Amino acid sequence: MKVDVAKLKLFIEVLDAGSITAGAGRCHLSVAAASSRLQELESALGVRLFERRASGVRPTDAGIELARHARSVLVELDRLQREMAPFARGGRGRVSLLATTAALSGYLPEPLSRFLSEHPEMDVDLQERWTGEIVEALHRRKADLGVMSNSMDTSGLHTVPLAEDQLVVVGTAHRLAALGEAPRFDQCLEHPMVGLPPESALYTYLQVKATDLGKVIRYRVSLRTFEGVLKMVALDIGLSIVSSLATRDLVRQYPGLQWRPLHDPWATRRLVLCTHHASDTAPAPVKALMGFLREQSSLS
Repeated sequence: MKVDVAKLKLFIEVLDAGSITAGAGRCHLSVAAASSRLQELESALGVRLFERRASGVRPTDAGIELARHARSVLVELDRLQREMAPFARGGRGRVSLLATTAALSGYLPEPLSRFLSEHPEMDVDLQERWTGEIVEALHRRKADLGVMSNSMDTSGLHTVPLAEDQLVVVGTAHRLAALGEAPRFDQCLEHPMVGLPPESALYTYLQVKATDLGKVIRYRVSLRTFEGVLKMVALDIGLSIVSSLATRDLVRQYPGLQWRPLHDPWATRRLVLCTHHASDTAPAPVKALMGFLREQSSLS
Protein backbone atom coordinates (compact mmCIF):
# COMPACT_ATOMS: atom_id res chain seq x y z
CA MET A 1 0.00 0.00 0.00
CA LYS A 2 1.44 3.34 -1.08
CA VAL A 3 -0.07 6.53 0.32
CA ASP A 4 1.78 9.77 -0.35
CA VAL A 5 1.51 13.03 1.57
CA ALA A 6 0.14 15.00 -1.38
CA LYS A 7 -2.88 12.69 -1.63
CA LEU A 8 -3.50 12.95 2.12
CA LYS A 9 -3.41 16.74 1.93
CA LEU A 10 -5.84 16.69 -0.98
CA PHE A 11 -8.13 14.31 0.88
CA ILE A 12 -8.26 16.63 3.93
CA GLU A 13 -8.85 19.73 1.78
CA VAL A 14 -11.75 18.04 -0.04
CA LEU A 15 -13.18 16.83 3.26
CA ASP A 16 -12.96 20.30 4.83
CA ALA A 17 -14.32 22.06 1.74
CA GLY A 18 -17.18 19.62 1.24
CA SER A 19 -16.59 19.18 -2.47
CA ILE A 20 -13.94 17.91 -4.85
CA THR A 21 -14.10 21.11 -6.88
CA ALA A 22 -13.38 23.35 -3.86
CA GLY A 23 -10.73 21.00 -2.49
CA ALA A 24 -9.01 20.83 -5.86
CA GLY A 25 -8.91 24.62 -5.97
CA ARG A 26 -7.27 24.77 -2.56
CA CYS A 27 -4.56 22.42 -3.83
CA HIS A 28 -4.21 24.23 -7.18
CA LEU A 29 -5.33 21.15 -9.11
CA SER A 30 -7.87 20.62 -11.85
CA VAL A 31 -11.02 18.76 -10.84
CA ALA A 32 -10.04 15.87 -13.11
CA ALA A 33 -6.58 15.57 -11.54
CA ALA A 34 -8.02 15.75 -8.03
CA SER A 35 -10.63 13.09 -8.80
CA SER A 36 -7.96 10.82 -10.26
CA ARG A 37 -5.73 11.18 -7.18
CA LEU A 38 -8.61 10.46 -4.81
CA GLN A 39 -9.48 7.34 -6.78
CA GLU A 40 -5.83 6.24 -6.55
CA LEU A 41 -5.94 6.81 -2.78
CA GLU A 42 -9.13 4.75 -2.45
CA SER A 43 -7.60 2.01 -4.59
CA ALA A 44 -4.42 1.95 -2.51
CA LEU A 45 -6.41 1.66 0.71
CA GLY A 46 -9.02 -0.67 -0.70
CA VAL A 47 -11.97 1.35 0.67
CA ARG A 48 -14.36 4.09 -0.41
CA LEU A 49 -13.57 7.36 1.32
CA PHE A 50 -16.43 9.55 0.12
CA GLU A 51 -20.06 9.32 -0.78
CA ARG A 52 -20.31 11.46 -3.89
CA ARG A 53 -23.53 13.47 -4.15
CA ALA A 54 -24.79 16.31 -6.32
CA SER A 55 -24.39 18.70 -3.40
CA GLY A 56 -20.82 17.62 -2.71
CA VAL A 57 -19.10 14.77 -0.88
CA ARG A 58 -19.51 13.23 2.56
CA PRO A 59 -16.94 10.96 4.20
CA THR A 60 -17.69 7.30 4.75
CA ASP A 61 -16.83 5.69 8.09
CA ALA A 62 -13.48 4.73 6.57
CA GLY A 63 -13.01 8.33 5.42
CA ILE A 64 -13.68 9.63 8.94
CA GLU A 65 -11.09 7.24 10.37
CA LEU A 66 -8.53 8.13 7.70
CA ALA A 67 -9.10 11.84 8.40
CA ARG A 68 -8.20 11.30 12.06
CA HIS A 69 -4.91 9.64 11.18
CA ALA A 70 -4.16 11.95 8.25
CA ARG A 71 -4.51 15.10 10.35
CA SER A 72 -2.13 13.65 12.93
CA VAL A 73 0.40 12.74 10.25
CA LEU A 74 0.23 16.18 8.63
CA VAL A 75 0.64 17.94 11.99
CA GLU A 76 3.75 15.88 12.75
CA LEU A 77 5.17 16.57 9.29
CA ASP A 78 4.60 20.29 9.78
CA ARG A 79 6.34 20.05 13.17
CA LEU A 80 9.24 18.19 11.54
CA GLN A 81 9.64 20.90 8.91
CA ARG A 82 9.61 23.65 11.56
CA GLU A 83 12.22 21.85 13.67
CA MET A 84 14.45 21.31 10.64
CA ALA A 85 14.19 24.97 9.57
CA PRO A 86 16.94 26.23 11.94
CA PHE A 87 19.35 23.65 10.51
CA ALA A 88 18.53 24.79 6.98
CA ARG A 89 19.32 28.37 8.04
CA GLY A 90 22.74 27.31 9.20
CA GLY A 91 21.83 27.08 12.88
CA ARG A 92 21.94 23.89 14.88
CA GLY A 93 18.90 24.04 17.09
CA ARG A 94 15.96 25.93 18.56
CA VAL A 95 14.02 25.23 21.73
CA SER A 96 10.50 26.44 22.49
CA LEU A 97 10.34 27.47 26.16
CA LEU A 98 7.27 28.76 28.03
CA ALA A 99 7.59 30.34 31.47
CA THR A 100 5.42 31.99 34.10
CA THR A 101 5.91 35.60 35.18
CA ALA A 102 7.54 34.41 38.40
CA ALA A 103 10.04 32.28 36.49
CA LEU A 104 10.81 35.05 34.00
CA SER A 105 11.16 37.73 36.65
CA GLY A 106 13.07 35.91 39.33
CA TYR A 107 14.80 32.81 38.02
CA LEU A 108 15.36 32.31 34.29
CA PRO A 109 17.24 35.44 33.09
CA GLU A 110 20.60 34.56 34.62
CA PRO A 111 20.85 30.82 33.79
CA LEU A 112 19.29 31.33 30.37
CA SER A 113 21.75 34.08 29.49
CA ARG A 114 24.64 31.79 30.49
CA PHE A 115 23.22 28.96 28.38
CA LEU A 116 22.91 31.17 25.31
CA SER A 117 26.41 32.51 25.86
CA GLU A 118 27.86 29.01 26.09
CA HIS A 119 25.79 27.71 23.15
CA PRO A 120 25.92 30.37 20.41
CA GLU A 121 24.64 27.83 17.89
CA MET A 122 21.32 27.45 19.72
CA ASP A 123 18.28 29.73 19.97
CA VAL A 124 15.49 29.76 22.55
CA ASP A 125 11.98 30.86 21.68
CA LEU A 126 10.89 32.16 25.11
CA GLN A 127 7.29 33.18 25.78
CA GLU A 128 5.44 34.20 28.94
CA ARG A 129 2.32 32.16 29.78
CA TRP A 130 0.07 31.33 32.71
CA THR A 131 0.79 27.99 34.38
CA GLY A 132 -2.40 26.41 33.02
CA GLU A 133 -1.52 27.50 29.50
CA ILE A 134 1.94 25.98 29.85
CA VAL A 135 0.57 22.61 31.01
CA GLU A 136 -1.90 22.54 28.14
CA ALA A 137 0.73 23.52 25.55
CA LEU A 138 3.09 20.80 26.76
CA HIS A 139 0.39 18.14 26.67
CA ARG A 140 -0.53 19.24 23.15
CA ARG A 141 3.18 19.32 22.20
CA LYS A 142 3.02 22.97 21.23
CA ALA A 143 6.21 23.72 23.20
CA ASP A 144 9.30 21.78 24.26
CA LEU A 145 9.79 22.98 27.83
CA GLY A 146 7.95 24.90 30.53
CA VAL A 147 9.10 26.53 33.75
CA MET A 148 6.34 27.09 36.31
CA SER A 149 5.23 26.47 39.89
CA ASN A 150 4.22 22.99 41.01
CA SER A 151 0.78 24.22 42.07
CA MET A 152 -0.95 22.46 39.14
CA ASP A 153 -1.24 18.80 38.18
CA THR A 154 1.65 17.82 35.91
CA SER A 155 0.67 14.16 35.48
CA GLY A 156 1.94 12.81 32.18
CA LEU A 157 4.84 15.26 32.04
CA HIS A 158 8.46 14.85 33.10
CA THR A 159 9.44 17.35 35.80
CA VAL A 160 12.69 18.53 37.38
CA PRO A 161 12.71 20.78 40.49
CA LEU A 162 14.63 24.03 39.97
CA ALA A 163 14.16 26.31 42.96
CA GLU A 164 11.99 27.05 45.96
CA ASP A 165 9.45 29.85 45.69
CA GLN A 166 8.08 31.24 48.94
CA LEU A 167 4.73 32.99 48.95
CA VAL A 168 4.95 36.32 50.78
CA VAL A 169 2.48 38.88 52.07
CA VAL A 170 3.10 42.39 50.70
CA GLY A 171 1.57 45.54 52.10
CA THR A 172 2.15 48.96 53.61
CA ALA A 173 3.73 49.09 57.06
CA HIS A 174 0.53 49.69 58.96
CA ARG A 175 -1.31 46.82 57.25
CA LEU A 176 1.51 44.36 57.90
CA ALA A 177 1.79 45.51 61.51
CA ALA A 178 -1.73 44.21 62.08
CA LEU A 179 -0.60 40.72 61.00
CA GLY A 180 2.39 40.41 63.32
CA GLU A 181 5.79 39.00 62.52
CA ALA A 182 4.56 35.59 61.32
CA PRO A 183 1.46 36.25 59.20
CA ARG A 184 -0.86 33.39 58.36
CA PHE A 185 -3.20 33.08 55.41
CA ASP A 186 -6.34 33.15 57.56
CA GLN A 187 -5.24 36.49 59.00
CA CYS A 188 -4.74 37.93 55.53
CA LEU A 189 -8.29 36.99 54.58
CA GLU A 190 -9.61 39.47 57.12
CA HIS A 191 -8.21 42.26 54.93
CA PRO A 192 -9.04 43.50 51.40
CA MET A 193 -6.74 41.97 48.81
CA VAL A 194 -5.10 42.80 45.49
CA GLY A 195 -4.22 39.91 43.19
CA LEU A 196 -3.74 38.36 39.78
CA PRO A 197 -6.76 37.49 37.59
CA PRO A 198 -8.63 34.15 37.66
CA GLU A 199 -6.56 32.76 34.74
CA SER A 200 -3.45 32.63 36.92
CA ALA A 201 -2.47 29.48 38.81
CA LEU A 202 -1.76 31.55 41.94
CA TYR A 203 -5.34 32.86 41.96
CA THR A 204 -6.71 29.30 41.79
CA TYR A 205 -4.21 28.05 44.36
CA LEU A 206 -5.18 30.69 46.90
CA GLN A 207 -8.91 30.25 46.25
CA VAL A 208 -8.61 26.53 47.04
CA LYS A 209 -6.76 27.29 50.28
CA ALA A 210 -9.41 29.84 51.28
CA THR A 211 -12.19 27.34 50.57
CA ASP A 212 -10.42 24.79 52.78
CA LEU A 213 -10.75 27.35 55.60
CA GLY A 214 -14.39 28.00 54.80
CA LYS A 215 -13.58 31.58 53.78
CA VAL A 216 -13.46 33.73 50.66
CA ILE A 217 -10.87 36.16 49.34
CA ARG A 218 -12.12 39.70 48.97
CA TYR A 219 -10.27 41.02 45.95
CA ARG A 220 -10.72 44.75 45.54
CA VAL A 221 -8.90 44.70 42.23
CA SER A 222 -7.11 42.14 40.02
CA LEU A 223 -4.30 42.94 37.58
CA ARG A 224 -2.39 40.88 35.03
CA THR A 225 1.15 41.74 36.20
CA PHE A 226 3.01 41.72 39.48
CA GLU A 227 4.10 45.28 38.77
CA GLY A 228 0.47 46.35 38.60
CA VAL A 229 -0.38 44.45 41.77
CA LEU A 230 2.46 46.03 43.75
CA LYS A 231 1.60 49.51 42.51
CA MET A 232 -1.95 49.15 43.87
CA VAL A 233 -0.70 47.68 47.14
CA ALA A 234 1.71 50.62 47.51
CA LEU A 235 -1.32 52.90 47.19
CA ASP A 236 -2.74 51.09 50.24
CA ILE A 237 -5.63 49.42 48.41
CA GLY A 238 -5.03 46.18 50.28
CA LEU A 239 -2.64 43.30 50.94
CA SER A 240 -1.35 40.88 48.33
CA ILE A 241 0.08 37.37 48.43
CA VAL A 242 2.69 36.98 45.73
CA SER A 243 5.70 34.93 44.65
CA SER A 244 8.95 35.99 46.30
CA LEU A 245 10.85 34.97 43.16
CA ALA A 246 8.78 37.31 41.03
CA THR A 247 8.62 40.30 43.36
CA ARG A 248 11.69 40.42 45.61
CA ASP A 249 13.41 42.98 43.38
CA LEU A 250 10.20 44.80 42.42
CA VAL A 251 9.26 45.49 46.03
CA ARG A 252 12.37 47.64 46.41
CA GLN A 253 10.98 50.03 43.80
CA TYR A 254 8.19 51.02 46.21
CA PRO A 255 9.70 52.47 49.41
CA GLY A 256 6.39 52.26 51.27
CA LEU A 257 6.07 48.50 50.78
CA GLN A 258 7.15 45.70 53.09
CA TRP A 259 6.87 41.94 52.79
CA ARG A 260 6.92 38.95 55.10
CA PRO A 261 6.89 35.21 54.40
CA LEU A 262 3.48 33.58 54.69
CA HIS A 263 3.67 31.16 57.61
CA ASP A 264 1.60 28.29 56.25
CA PRO A 265 3.15 24.91 55.32
CA TRP A 266 1.79 25.09 51.76
CA ALA A 267 3.24 28.57 51.17
CA THR A 268 6.61 27.13 50.15
CA ARG A 269 6.26 25.97 46.56
CA ARG A 270 8.69 24.76 43.93
CA LEU A 271 9.58 26.10 40.54
CA VAL A 272 9.82 23.12 38.18
CA LEU A 273 11.02 22.42 34.65
CA CYS A 274 8.46 20.38 32.69
CA THR A 275 8.55 18.63 29.33
CA HIS A 276 6.61 16.07 27.35
CA HIS A 277 9.87 14.70 25.92
CA ALA A 278 11.32 11.49 27.34
CA SER A 279 14.95 12.08 28.29
CA ASP A 280 16.23 9.42 25.87
CA THR A 281 14.24 10.65 22.85
CA ALA A 282 14.31 14.45 23.29
CA PRO A 283 15.89 16.43 20.43
CA ALA A 284 19.51 17.39 21.07
CA PRO A 285 18.82 21.13 21.67
CA VAL A 286 16.09 20.28 24.18
CA LYS A 287 18.38 17.83 25.96
CA ALA A 288 21.09 20.48 26.13
CA LEU A 289 18.87 23.12 27.74
CA MET A 290 17.24 20.59 30.09
CA GLY A 291 20.63 19.37 31.24
CA PHE A 292 21.94 22.89 31.73
CA LEU A 293 18.95 24.02 33.82
CA ARG A 294 19.09 20.82 35.83
CA GLU A 295 22.73 21.53 36.66
CA GLN A 296 21.78 25.04 37.84
CA SER A 297 19.09 23.69 40.16
CA SER A 298 19.65 23.93 43.88
CA LEU A 299 17.10 21.16 44.50
CA SER A 300 18.01 18.29 42.18
